[in-house]
Amino acid sequence: MTEQKIYYKRVRDLSGIFSATFGFIKQNFKTLYGSLLFFAGPFLLIAATLSAYLFGSNLGMNKLLRGGLTSFYGDLIGSYIISMGLVLIGLTIYNVILNRNLIENEKLQSGEPLTLAHSKTNFWPDFGRVLANSVLLILVLILFVVVIALVFGGIFALLGGDRGASGAIILTVIVVILLFFALLIFGPILMFVPMAALFVCQRDSLSLFPAMGKVLRYMKNNFWMTWVISFVGFLAYSVLGFIVQIPVFIISMITAFSRIKSTVGYGLQDDSTPLLLVIIMAVCSLLSYGVLVVYHLINIYQYTSLEEKKEGSSIIDKINQIQ
Repeated sequence: MTEQKIYYKRVRDLSGIFSATFGFIKQNFKTLYGSLLFFAGPFLLIAATLSAYLFGSNLGMNKLLRGGLTSFYGDLIGSYIISMGLVLIGLTIYNVILNRNLIENEKLQSGEPLTLAHSKTNFWPDFGRVLANSVLLILVLILFVVVIALVFGGIFALLGGDRGASGAIILTVIVVILLFFALLIFGPILMFVPMAALFVCQRDSLSLFPAMGKVLRYMKNNFWMTWVISFVGFLAYSVLGFIVQIPVFIISMITAFSRIKSTVGYGLQDDSTPLLLVIIMAVCSLLSYGVLVVYHLINIYQYTSLEEKKEGSSIIDKINQIQ
């Protein structure tokens, strides 16, 4: 018996979204992960390898003492820019390919398989649109963080200026608690909205702000259900992400202990990063992106469920087919 194809035009509850997520992965495992690895994998792998190498080599304490602050911070900034640039390109391709798999799968008949050719459909226009909107999204998030920091800094200055050291400590604790609850309440939504908005940007050829407006409009009156689904999805991703990172923790601890035992010249530690650690960190980083697929799909299926609940497009399609 042929397994029923997973389409996103469905109204789903929490269990239905998780079933659709893992069902889609199961049905299209080779094409989905093969396309991500083929198109986005090289950029993400190079970025992960560079980050792993910098983790203990170029930016170690010996580098600081030998070259001075100017050389140290120059290498730090240059390496960071290169690494982040590769990550941005890799994640943009990652989003484009993953979303395209979902979009093209929706057009296929029940028995028609998703292929690598479907994954690269309309790639360059999608890449340009998603990259531009991703950069815009990053700028908006930076502005948002700066505004929040200024607001809390102003509150702290106004309320804590004349209270002395003990009053400042108490106020700091209050601010930290408020930030914790703010992140707890709005964090899952702040992760859901950008993922869904970039999907809408690609599928509907929209810019960022109209796409975010569309997401927020469908989310109206469904805030807490969206919060629950995004939060549970993030927990699932966190657990799976921790599991794939266990080899990195083990090798890092072994490397740290070996460096403590073997110091070179003036009591300084050897800054070279073992090849095994670089390989493990790079591979585990790729596995983390593979696990991220689960959280991405959960958020997209939640958005399309809200969209379908509002628009009922699948019912309209069936009526048109009958006519």
